[in-house]
Amino acid sequence: MRLFEFKADTQALPANLAIAVGDVLRFAASGGRVVAGTAVESLGAFVRGTVATDGSTLSPQGPPGTMLFRAVAPGAAAIELALGSPFGQGGGTARRTARIEVTVEG
Repeated sequence: MRLFEFKADTQALPANLAIAVGDVLRFAASGGRVVAGTAVESLGAFVRGTVATDGSTLSPQGPPGTMLFRAVAPGAAAIELALGSPFGQGGGTARRTARIEVTVEG
Protein backbone atom coordinates (compact mmCIF):
# COMPACT_ATOMS: atom_id res chain seq x y z
CA MET A 1 0.00 0.00 0.00
CA ARG A 2 1.16 3.50 -0.82
CA LEU A 3 0.26 7.03 0.21
CA PHE A 4 0.20 9.59 -2.61
CA GLU A 5 0.17 13.25 -1.56
CA PHE A 6 -0.90 16.11 -3.81
CA LYS A 7 -0.50 19.75 -2.82
CA ALA A 8 -3.36 20.98 -4.97
CA ASP A 9 -2.59 24.69 -4.83
CA THR A 10 1.08 24.31 -5.73
CA GLN A 11 1.18 21.19 -7.88
CA ALA A 12 -0.62 20.41 -11.13
CA LEU A 13 -3.10 17.59 -10.60
CA PRO A 14 -3.18 14.72 -13.11
CA ALA A 15 -6.34 14.26 -15.19
CA ASN A 16 -5.85 10.46 -15.01
CA LEU A 17 -4.25 8.44 -12.27
CA ALA A 18 -3.49 4.69 -12.02
CA ILE A 19 -3.13 3.23 -8.50
CA ALA A 20 -3.47 -0.16 -6.77
CA VAL A 21 -6.02 -1.55 -4.31
CA GLY A 22 -5.17 -0.29 -0.81
CA ASP A 23 -3.45 2.90 -1.98
CA VAL A 24 -4.49 6.16 -0.30
CA LEU A 25 -4.70 9.56 -2.00
CA ARG A 26 -4.18 12.72 0.08
CA PHE A 27 -5.13 16.04 -1.46
CA ALA A 28 -4.71 19.57 -0.10
CA ALA A 29 -8.40 20.39 -0.61
CA SER A 30 -11.29 21.71 1.42
CA GLY A 31 -13.67 19.04 0.17
CA GLY A 32 -14.25 16.32 -2.35
CA ARG A 33 -16.40 13.37 -3.35
CA VAL A 34 -16.53 10.29 -5.52
CA VAL A 35 -18.71 11.24 -8.51
CA ALA A 36 -18.55 7.97 -10.49
CA GLY A 37 -17.57 4.37 -9.88
CA THR A 38 -17.05 2.25 -6.80
CA ALA A 39 -13.31 1.50 -6.97
CA VAL A 40 -12.47 4.41 -4.66
CA GLU A 41 -14.06 5.51 -1.38
CA SER A 42 -13.88 8.88 0.32
CA LEU A 43 -12.45 8.77 3.83
CA GLY A 44 -13.57 12.36 4.39
CA ALA A 45 -12.36 15.90 4.85
CA PHE A 46 -9.96 16.51 7.73
CA VAL A 47 -8.75 19.45 9.81
CA ARG A 48 -5.14 19.19 11.00
CA GLY A 49 -4.74 18.47 14.71
CA THR A 50 -1.86 18.58 17.15
CA VAL A 51 -1.18 16.63 20.34
CA ALA A 52 0.14 18.83 23.16
CA THR A 53 2.84 17.66 25.57
CA ASP A 54 0.20 16.97 28.23
CA GLY A 55 -1.69 14.63 25.88
CA SER A 56 -4.53 17.03 25.10
CA THR A 57 -5.46 17.66 21.49
CA LEU A 58 -5.66 20.98 19.69
CA SER A 59 -7.12 21.86 16.31
CA PRO A 60 -7.55 25.21 14.60
CA GLN A 61 -10.90 26.76 13.81
CA GLY A 62 -11.73 26.84 10.13
CA PRO A 63 -12.49 24.64 7.17
CA PRO A 64 -10.85 21.28 6.48
CA GLY A 65 -7.66 21.32 4.43
CA THR A 66 -7.13 17.64 3.60
CA MET A 67 -9.22 15.13 1.65
CA LEU A 68 -8.44 11.41 1.78
CA PHE A 69 -9.55 8.69 -0.64
CA ARG A 70 -8.76 4.96 -0.59
CA ALA A 71 -8.71 2.48 -3.47
CA VAL A 72 -10.96 -0.41 -2.42
CA ALA A 73 -11.43 -2.55 -5.55
CA PRO A 74 -10.13 -2.93 -9.10
CA GLY A 75 -12.00 -0.75 -11.58
CA ALA A 76 -12.59 2.89 -12.37
CA ALA A 77 -13.80 5.91 -10.43
CA ALA A 78 -13.88 9.67 -10.75
CA ILE A 79 -13.29 12.07 -7.89
CA GLU A 80 -14.05 15.77 -7.72
CA LEU A 81 -12.09 18.08 -5.41
CA ALA A 82 -12.97 21.49 -3.98
CA LEU A 83 -9.78 23.55 -4.18
CA GLY A 84 -8.87 27.02 -2.99
CA SER A 85 -10.60 28.97 -0.27
CA PRO A 86 -14.16 27.87 0.57
CA PHE A 87 -14.82 31.56 1.34
CA GLY A 88 -14.08 32.77 -2.19
CA GLN A 89 -11.46 35.29 -3.19
CA GLY A 90 -11.76 37.27 0.03
CA GLY A 91 -10.36 34.31 1.98
CA GLY A 92 -7.31 33.58 -0.20
CA THR A 93 -7.18 31.70 -3.47
CA ALA A 94 -10.35 31.55 -5.56
CA ARG A 95 -12.52 28.45 -5.14
CA ARG A 96 -12.44 25.98 -8.02
CA THR A 97 -13.02 22.29 -8.65
CA ALA A 98 -10.91 19.60 -10.27
CA ARG A 99 -11.93 16.17 -11.54
CA ILE A 100 -9.56 13.20 -11.62
CA GLU A 101 -10.27 9.90 -13.35
CA VAL A 102 -8.81 7.03 -11.30
CA THR A 103 -8.03 3.52 -12.49
CA VAL A 104 -7.50 1.00 -9.69
CA GLU A 105 -5.46 -2.02 -10.68
CA GLY A 106 -5.83 -5.33 -8.84
